[in-house]
Amino acid sequence: MAASSVFYGWWVTAAFSVMVFVSAGVRHAVGPFLKPMAADLGVDRAAFSLVVALGLFLYGAFMPWVGGLADRLGARPVTAAGAVLLAASLALTGVCRSLWELALVYGVLAALGLAATGPVVANAVVSRWFTRRRATAVSVLGSAAMTGMSLLVPVVAWLILTLGWRLTYAVIGLVVLVLVLPLCLLVVRESPEAMGLAPDGAGAAPAAATVDARRFRAGAAIRTVAFWQLAGSFFTCGFSMSLVSAHGVPMLTDHGYTPLFASWVIGALGASSIVFTLALGALADRCGARPVLAGVYAGRAVIFAALFLIQDSPLAMMGVALVGGLTLAGSMSMTSVLTADIYGRASIGSVLGAIFLVHQTGAALGSGLAGVLFEATGGYGAAFGVACALLAVAGAVSLRIDDGSRDVRWATRGAGA
Repeated sequence: MAASSVFYGWWVTAAFSVMVFVSAGVRHAVGPFLKPMAADLGVDRAAFSLVVALGLFLYGAFMPWVGGLADRLGARPVTAAGAVLLAASLALTGVCRSLWELALVYGVLAALGLAATGPVVANAVVSRWFTRRRATAVSVLGSAAMTGMSLLVPVVAWLILTLGWRLTYAVIGLVVLVLVLPLCLLVVRESPEAMGLAPDGAGAAPAAATVDARRFRAGAAIRTVAFWQLAGSFFTCGFSMSLVSAHGVPMLTDHGYTPLFASWVIGALGASSIVFTLALGALADRCGARPVLAGVYAGRAVIFAALFLIQDSPLAMMGVALVGGLTLAGSMSMTSVLTADIYGRASIGSVLGAIFLVHQTGAALGSGLAGVLFEATGGYGAAFGVACALLAVAGAVSLRIDDGSRDVRWATRGAGA
């Protein structure tokens, strides 16, 4: 192939960055839809939140299967099929007239499309293209995801006010089809070795014996202590992020802020995390991913407390959002880096998919429980209190993530000795 001054892995990273920009933006933009959709469909927040929780859980449940499929068949067919399905399901969401239709179309079909175009496949493929600069590369994906959150949430809020929620979903579906599908087909490639290259662009492809070919199936990985440390801490990421994405805008409007300002607060959280994500990736390449991940979770606990407690002060709230981006950045990227380091480049899709299932279990619980607690207590204080406690524990666990050598059963016997 013709020589290029730019390592092709960065083009693959750029293509997946656009993909996760759209995918993450769609996933986190559910908040502005909550009030108009619930009113139009004639349901309360608890019922609507359960549909969101279903979608979040199935999004995670599909991840191990989608990740394993990408490991076996390749990322191009998986992501291309996912882009078509996501575009169609978003357009169909705009014509739903009942809760069960919404559950089927948004909760099931859109969840599968999001899984196929989401962060697990993206991180798995990009991690194969890099070794020395892996944390930096996957942090570009994390930055793209946060960009999607920061830009699409306020854009979606504006579109809903301008066009209505139904037509807004049709517009988003068209964007997915026109923007994402060509990248899946034309740019995505599976690994540097498939193109005669070495990871990081370090010359020609290495001999087969030197390629990192360790392959952990998810069933083997879940028997290690490291898996549950990674998955358990990532559970709290899902819980907290779904809480703020689904209920952040409604909570802030309940506290007296306008819907548009509330959407800008959530958007500012994502915007400020863009630069922080890239910086954390470079820091992790030098200092290791464990302390970076621990700091992200501990700091997020503080920010979530501030989001709930600060009322009637737009300037202070926007300040929290701008600083808070540091604590939203890096959790997916650092988890992906540690998964690749511990289980090998050939296993990332299936193992990270299983870890992401635990993440989405937390996401489903965070969204659904918040709705139930709101109806029971009349506010979001209990839900945000639970999130802060879980995040503090995750910060402590992340500092001591194992290297994958200890078995869960061995650790249990040792603890009881």
